[in-house]
Amino acid sequence: MKVLIVDDEASVHEQMKNVIPWEALGWTIIGHAVNGEEACRLAAALRPQLILTDIKMPLMDGLSFMEWLKQSDIHAEVIVLSGYGDFEYSRPAFLHGAFDYLLKPLNEADLLQVLSKAVEKIRKDSNAKVVQINEKAVLQNGFTVLQDEFLTSTADASEADENELIVQAAELSVLLPESGFYAVVVKLFDFDERVNERYGGDRNVFYFAARNIIKETIDYYSPSVVFRHLSKSNEFIILFNSPMRNDDKLQSLVNKLHRSLVHFMRVNVKLGLSSFKNRISKLPEAYREGAHAIESMLLSEQESVGTFSRGEKTLQSTSSSLSQMSVWKEITLLFDLLLECGTLRDGEQLKIKLEEAFGENNLSKISGFELKLAISAILDKIELKAKNRDIALMVGEGKSKLSELKIQQMKALLQRMVTYMLDLSFSETRTKSGKQLIEVIRNYVQEQYRTVNLEHISQTFFINKNYFCSLFKSVTGESFMDYLTAVRIDQAKRLLLESELKAYEIAEQVGYKDQRYFSQVFKKATGVQPTQYRQQTTDRT
Repeated sequence: MKVLIVDDEASVHEQMKNVIPWEALGWTIIGHAVNGEEACRLAAALRPQLILTDIKMPLMDGLSFMEWLKQSDIHAEVIVLSGYGDFEYSRPAFLHGAFDYLLKPLNEADLLQVLSKAVEKIRKDSNAKVVQINEKAVLQNGFTVLQDEFLTSTADASEADENELIVQAAELSVLLPESGFYAVVVKLFDFDERVNERYGGDRNVFYFAARNIIKETIDYYSPSVVFRHLSKSNEFIILFNSPMRNDDKLQSLVNKLHRSLVHFMRVNVKLGLSSFKNRISKLPEAYREGAHAIESMLLSEQESVGTFSRGEKTLQSTSSSLSQMSVWKEITLLFDLLLECGTLRDGEQLKIKLEEAFGENNLSKISGFELKLAISAILDKIELKAKNRDIALMVGEGKSKLSELKIQQMKALLQRMVTYMLDLSFSETRTKSGKQLIEVIRNYVQEQYRTVNLEHISQTFFINKNYFCSLFKSVTGESFMDYLTAVRIDQAKRLLLESELKAYEIAEQVGYKDQRYFSQVFKKATGVQPTQYRQQTTDRT
């Protein structure tokens, strides 16, 4: 409690300082003034909560000082001191808001009693103010959530009715763009990690800080709508008010916003820009374009701002090659084995491949869309094959994290699923694993017949070549090489009938580098040369 004493008598200051145990009571005398003018200066600088002041003083009296206090923004209780007992003289002090009135010479017991009452009132008023501020904050936060819910439901809708949208926005005091606008989607990629590291796990504080940075950056250029996408834990959406197309201005703005978020929030963020929209009813379409722009970017931090391009193809939105997806093909194959056989001959290999796939080198070369495509295919297979409640829950959790591109959490979940599924290997599954393994390999050969061979099978499926050949023969009744040859010849027949490729081109297409050897194998299987097979079939039709 900060106390200011104002009196032109030195004895009063000395008495005040000595008769009250200020420090023991938790009160502090922060200043002494001998007139109203000096009191004004000290009060403005030190902001006391309690003031004891004389009425009759030189230069500026106590009543004038109290009048000045009423006009200022200083909230302090005032106890008036006076050597005059006449109530008519003290009455103006109460009209100026005095808390109480004490006569000189001061009685120590009376002074302590009045001080205690004044302090109690200050504490009650302070607590009431805190409650009022908190209630106002809760109401404001609740109103903001209502606005976010309205705008989220609109963005997630397939289409929006413009008249209904305008009416609802007015009811919630949402100032929608009156003419044209762009949608800017802001996605925070390592959101959960940053919330835990820098904000003690308090998401609301993080959201508050991020929203403020976005608003301050955007509103400097043009008042815009900023809302949190409640369907996603790591997205904000900006409706940038723009009466006309100004791509250069917007590009400069979002680059500045990206720098601000990275600098102040220490978060990996990507921004996706929609094309220009001239009607607010296009909000759902604008959001989808902004989100698509983000997913089309490479996952490396070097790409931070993307713009929707209507002409781009979904899978060709980045420069990544099919070779960058090869690790995911291997992972998919290992998951197939795990699902079909219930076990893996090298369970750790799948975890190693997952670690590799989620490494910075691989992630920097694929887009968010390609990552979602690869992982979605795995989750769909697990959901279809694994009839287990815990796994089903993990699949649901995985799809949720995948929709938000929470990369590191997705990696941890897949590794947890692998461990769990390996632990679920039952004895009856193991007895069937040989037959199921061969079925998986047969399906694999149907897709990879151009390049597959015995060595490749051994390395891919972590199986001894001699054991595999024996197992394949016992399960299918034919050798692996006979099966592979049959698959290749069937594909060659199809190409001979459905394409105009020459025989040497078809030989290469189905895995034979030597055309003469291909012709020999083909004739052995069909009784005729490839060109004769095409001619005979054409003549019959």
